[in-house]
Amino acid sequence: MTVERSRKRKSLLPPSDRSDTVPAVRRPLLVLLVLAGVLALPAAASATLVYGVQPSRGAPSVWVANNDGSGATRLATGYGGPTISPDGTTVAALRQTSSGGSALSVFPATGGPGRRLLTNAGFATVSWSPDSSTIAAYSGHRLQIANVATGAVATLATGTFSGTAPSFSPLGDQIAYARATSSRTNAPSDVYTVPVGGGAPTRLTTDGLSLNPIWGPTQIAYSRGPHRRQDFPRLNIWLMNPDGSNQRQLTNVRVPTLVSGLAPLQWSASGQQLLATFGGQDTDQAYAVDPNTGAARDLGARRFNGTAPAAISRDGTTVLAQTGGEEGPSSGQNVVSIPFAGGAATVLVRRASTPDWNA
Repeated sequence: MTVERSRKRKSLLPPSDRSDTVPAVRRPLLVLLVLAGVLALPAAASATLVYGVQPSRGAPSVWVANNDGSGATRLATGYGGPTISPDGTTVAALRQTSSGGSALSVFPATGGPGRRLLTNAGFATVSWSPDSSTIAAYSGHRLQIANVATGAVATLATGTFSGTAPSFSPLGDQIAYARATSSRTNAPSDVYTVPVGGGAPTRLTTDGLSLNPIWGPTQIAYSRGPHRRQDFPRLNIWLMNPDGSNQRQLTNVRVPTLVSGLAPLQWSASGQQLLATFGGQDTDQAYAVDPNTGAARDLGARRFNGTAPAAISRDGTTVLAQTGGEEGPSSGQNVVSIPFAGGAATVLVRRASTPDWNA
């Protein structure tokens, strides 16, 4: 079973306002978008690593390489935040616009000119469908999908989206997301799903404490935790069935002040490994989570040393991460791989950041 690949970094807490209905006139376009993606499921190409380079002076750039960091080639200049399609053929990247937003473009992974898909997409909110045909992203107050081949764009939901990027179901026919009542910290937030073909969203949680849903092979992982006055909420990871039933707490980690706790990031293909991030103020730390026992373990060489998670390999053995913290550029920012079971990090690319792969 294929698990969708996406950039799910940062923004573990709420941002923006709206209602979550989709205009009926959008339905034919939405159906066409789905049909275009379902007609053929491409076989996975050889795995590819993508990452960003931000020099101390000059424009940022996006690079592609083999999964061990070898054979690096610059793909685009003036872009950042790259994500690669599951089939390894296409790279999505963001470019800051004169208005302060971020336009989303796609590039062939083998090189060539890019094509703009979305005029505005939030950083760290871009997700690929399992068949690589569709991209989902938050664009201001809208959850949008774009067909990579045709460029057709449709809005699935509106509202104040909270937490990490939208998450495709394994079949690519639904998207899970979190919606808050406002953009203020600790605003009530719940998890929803919406059909990619269009239709009314379904509310899965009703506690006002849930966000960061990540769809796995058989269940959805998400964050839930009590709010704290003048502080981030105290989040742990919960699990539920795709219809919202059987909601139960998985992890039980201590969450100090000024940090928000655990958010799921990505499942392995088997569902036996779950990559998570421990987030908060100036904090984005990679954690390995056992979905069967709830055991959660810091993957850094030292606790909270600035090892930020990016992705997990399909077989669940290896984690892609960035060292040196979020702020940069700095000499300590490297793209690394880490055994999910624990062990020393292997440097893949030095002085690079925001990696992704389709391993």
